[in-house]
Amino acid sequence: MKSYFTRNRLLALSLLAAVSLFGPMPVNACDVVVVKSADLKPYRDALRGFKDASSCDVSEAELNDDRDLDTIRGKRPDAVLAIGTTAFKKLRVLDNVPVVYVMAVLAEADRAQLPPNISGVSMEIAPAAYLAAMKQVFPAAKRVGLLYDPRNMQTFVAEASREAAAAGLELTSRQVPDPAGLATALGSMHDAIDILWILPDPTVVTPETIDYLLRFSIQHTIPLFAFSKKYIEMGAIASLDADPFDMGAQAADMANAIVAGGKGAVRAYARKTRLSINKKAAGKMGVKIVSESARRADHAD
Repeated sequence: MKSYFTRNRLLALSLLAAVSLFGPMPVNACDVVVVKSADLKPYRDALRGFKDASSCDVSEAELNDDRDLDTIRGKRPDAVLAIGTTAFKKLRVLDNVPVVYVMAVLAEADRAQLPPNISGVSMEIAPAAYLAAMKQVFPAAKRVGLLYDPRNMQTFVAEASREAAAAGLELTSRQVPDPAGLATALGSMHDAIDILWILPDPTVVTPETIDYLLRFSIQHTIPLFAFSKKYIEMGAIASLDADPFDMGAQAADMANAIVAGGKGAVRAYARKTRLSINKKAAGKMGVKIVSESARRADHAD
């Protein structure tokens, strides 16, 4: 018994000495609850990035019905992270806690109506970054074609038009409010573009329309520049992807600032990108990869 108390006394003295030398041990004083839309690898990567950069304790929660939403409210977290569109649509009703979204596709109306307690990282990459990548891969191209649904991408396309003009490129855009109008929109501009740029617009890019877009690209020898590497594997020439892990870290930076007393919503484009090139498809289309940075891109070897 004596040795037991002696050991504990020595341990207590050691801890006091450590505190006096190095200061109090860091303790997470905040909590973040995370809800994923599904158990997909990109969502798991985003969560890893968030946890890696978060200054708070991070716990996951299920959100199947209103009772689960009440449970999250009852935990009184300092912030809530929604990963994916489905999770965000369920969590955006929370008005008594900061909500941060990542990897969510938001319609134009959604963006305009977001309350001040909601911040997030956009699925889109900044238009200037897209256009700079296009110039690396296709330095001779001057005319870029873009299809979009104004209900989803109006603000993005307006910014893209300004950035294209500043970069010495001509942006030809066509509105596609319904997938049925895709063929007509493409047909009206195939003689006026050197690159076809597709965005994460759920009206324009669907499992049905992507095949048509790829056939159009091959038929008219117009390279397809996409927003996801998976389209490279289907035949697109190049893509610029956001990095899910870094998007999670970016969301953590937002949450850290909010918990520390930051005021107002913060919404940003994904900051880290990965360029991918389908060298085989580029060769068949007669596209030569001349930029050194493009040569180093994924799939460029």
